[in-house]
Amino acid sequence: MIRLVGLVTLLAAAASGHGADRMVFGSFKNSDNAHNWAARVGQLLQAKIGVGVLDSDGETWYRVTSGALEPAAYQDLERRAANNGIRYWRLLGSEDAAVVPGIAVNPQTPVRARPAARAREPAPANDQATVVHTPPALAERESAEPFDVDIDLGLQARTYAKSGFDGQSRFQPSFSASVDYYRRWDQDRQSLTVSPFVRLDAEDDERTHFDLREFYWSRVGDDWDLHVGVKQVFWGVTEFKHLVDIVNQTDLVENIDGEDKLGQPMAHLSMIRNWGIVDLYVLTGFRERTFPGEDGRLRLVVPVDQDRASYESGAGQSRIDGAIRWSHNLGPVELGVHHFTGTSRDPQLLPGLTNAGEVVLRPNYPVIDQTGLDAQAILGDWALKLEAISNSGFGDRYTAMNAGFERTLVGFMGGRADLGVVAEYMFDDRDEAATTTLFEHDLALGTRWSLNDVADTQALVGVIWDVETDEYVFKVEGSRRLGETWTLLLEGRVFGGADQPDSAAVLQSLTDADNKSASLQRDDFLQLELTRYF
Repeated sequence: MIRLVGLVTLLAAAASGHGADRMVFGSFKNSDNAHNWAARVGQLLQAKIGVGVLDSDGETWYRVTSGALEPAAYQDLERRAANNGIRYWRLLGSEDAAVVPGIAVNPQTPVRARPAARAREPAPANDQATVVHTPPALAERESAEPFDVDIDLGLQARTYAKSGFDGQSRFQPSFSASVDYYRRWDQDRQSLTVSPFVRLDAEDDERTHFDLREFYWSRVGDDWDLHVGVKQVFWGVTEFKHLVDIVNQTDLVENIDGEDKLGQPMAHLSMIRNWGIVDLYVLTGFRERTFPGEDGRLRLVVPVDQDRASYESGAGQSRIDGAIRWSHNLGPVELGVHHFTGTSRDPQLLPGLTNAGEVVLRPNYPVIDQTGLDAQAILGDWALKLEAISNSGFGDRYTAMNAGFERTLVGFMGGRADLGVVAEYMFDDRDEAATTTLFEHDLALGTRWSLNDVADTQALVGVIWDVETDEYVFKVEGSRRLGETWTLLLEGRVFGGADQPDSAAVLQSLTDADNKSASLQRDDFLQLELTRYF
């Protein structure tokens, strides 16, 4: 771990030295859309966000952007954007046309708590023509509307290629609703964020659930922020798995990819210094992982009994955990180093019996210490990415790492679309003993296609392949806006390379290191979700 930090630091030192940078939040063909988005971003980030007018190949674009920011100011605004899940790009001060990807959600739609795929905006060639100004509506909106409410309603349908191992249905419809409420006062120095979420599932009682994703008060100082309440925090830079993202518990019934999270009660103090940002977390109260029920899909062949959870700590769910993270930008390199101590978000699953004599799995949550590093270096159209951890609590201390790159081909084949190529390798030195993950010697390859059209059409296709057992997971994700208030999402998974569980030896199937994905071999699915934004 020390060698990795040193290597990345040397790379950053060698690459640093450019001038003040800007943050870009998207480009639009329509001026009103650009100004509305600038007002929304400025409200959420509590910053002055403007609109730049620029020409590219005879076309006029309206770019939503901050002003030029010195390193400390850039880090502050970047942190706010990441905390709100807002897409941004980094425009290097010495490279007028260079665009760098950051945390992403779809622009022109309400801000999502879950980061989506990283992407680029169209990169107009004549960026020197940019004239930044503050949208006229921004000052009026700040004084007249000190609050903002977004409501999302979604209809989701999953269809599976086969019935489940226990005869579960091939069709799984559900309905979801979420609200994002944001209110500010005290000259924008204080704010309240409330984000409840609910899903009603027709097949799986455990997937029918309510969660308060966020409910926290914020106080902003000159060089510090304080957040108290239920909050979501995202760490990580790699695409296929986020090793370092440990603060929030995974909401596994929402999606198997682990990117949906439960809200975490906490007190979070963020201090901005010239030498980086220090984030301190006091995590008050533990959230248990959600698991599909007996009638659910994408589960182990033996159901998990969440009511029989156990803890290494005598305090159970009342244990207070803690974390500290230092992050800094050194030229085109972004660094983050963290340490976490507390109850593991990943449970061990132990066999047990119900009162009726049925076999179930009982979640057991050990106490762990984890030190981790995440780093991303932007070198032209290349993004080099690394996440690494050292973890104790699951037997002997172990290390795990995800490393890879992303290459973005802007204006692919002479058109306006961008094509991204992603390659990552996932390693865990526990090998067969890595029971809490499928990924210990896996290669991941993917492509991301961004059409950069009015409907913001995007697609991601990828595969994760275990180089030792030949198990694989194929994934496809796509999204497209339908008008100004609707979005259509497509998602699919195909699982292969493993033998299906033996019904006469279910527990043995679960411990077969060469068939870790055996329980998923009947769960190939395609999912459509239609969301209406209010």
